[in-house]
Amino acid sequence: MDLATALNHLEFYDKNYHVIRHGIKTKRIRNKDKEYIGNKNQRKCRFCGKKKEETTFRKVAHAIPELIGNKVLISFEECDQCNAIFSKLENDLANYLALERSTSGIKGKVGVPTYKNNKGLKIKHSKESDNRILVNDILNSGNVIEDDVDKSFTIKAERKPYTPIAVYKCFAKMALSIMPPDYLPYFKNTLDWIREENHSKYNQSNCIMFEQFISTSRPSDQIDVMVFLKKQESHEKIMFCVFFISIGYYCYQIYLPYATPYSIDDEKNLTEVNLTYKLFPCKHVFLLPESNITINQIDLSSSDQVKGQKIDITYTYDKKEVITDTEIMSKFN
Repeated sequence: MDLATALNHLEFYDKNYHVIRHGIKTKRIRNKDKEYIGNKNQRKCRFCGKKKEETTFRKVAHAIPELIGNKVLISFEECDQCNAIFSKLENDLANYLALERSTSGIKGKVGVPTYKNNKGLKIKHSKESDNRILVNDILNSGNVIEDDVDKSFTIKAERKPYTPIAVYKCFAKMALSIMPPDYLPYFKNTLDWIREENHSKYNQSNCIMFEQFISTSRPSDQIDVMVFLKKQESHEKIMFCVFFISIGYYCYQIYLPYATPYSIDDEKNLTEVNLTYKLFPCKHVFLLPESNITINQIDLSSSDQVKGQKIDITYTYDKKEVITDTEIMSKFN
């Protein structure tokens, strides 16, 4: 995406959507950084509608999953029963993003995970430096392809087993967690859909995710989340709700299905194939050369588990250091 296109897309979103945004700190967190959604003393689950007299709210519910670095945005509007359902979705997201979390240094509940495959590759984020990753590989394994001229290396790995639609639901759940309460009635069917544990029950035909990968030597240390809601005065044939999240080296964008928009005409538009899809540009578009940003369109509609999916990611670096076997053992144990 060039600069002119990015500016055009920004103008499009500004004209046609309301935006709700959160910037979430992931480092040097203090108590004053914490934000809370809902009223702790008048709890009602926004997903199932049950009040504290009908269910329990004992668990700490993260509006954005803790596994991608959120420790500050907490919801008082997610009951324990719904939290248990969403934990399963988060397991799929954790598997899907296993490599990305390791290389970006994204801290979950127990720190930054180490990525491993069955071909001897191990990737770990350095504890000494936020801007360094450790790669332990077998010589000539083909796991890592280096380019000393471009100062880059390509990791050839594979994703852990995941269910595509569960990953999509997990992103949709994030959007619904930070949705202003006045908009939730438009998403009654969407709320039912994400809570349904039989993923094949619904006919998912258009669960498309856009991924932007930023090839730079320094990942972002803040999570940026945005929910875009169509303005009532907009006449564009566009999806009613867009969710955008930026994590580490990556940005992800999805569209919430099963919404019931403002009018019958709006609802009809959602079933037509000539909808206008525009990618919301990541902030790096304005800072980095176009060649440093890769855009992928990924279909996450399937309810069948995916195993052994190949994934190649190319990273640039400022400095490479070769360390001894003894040093490797001390850093990976």
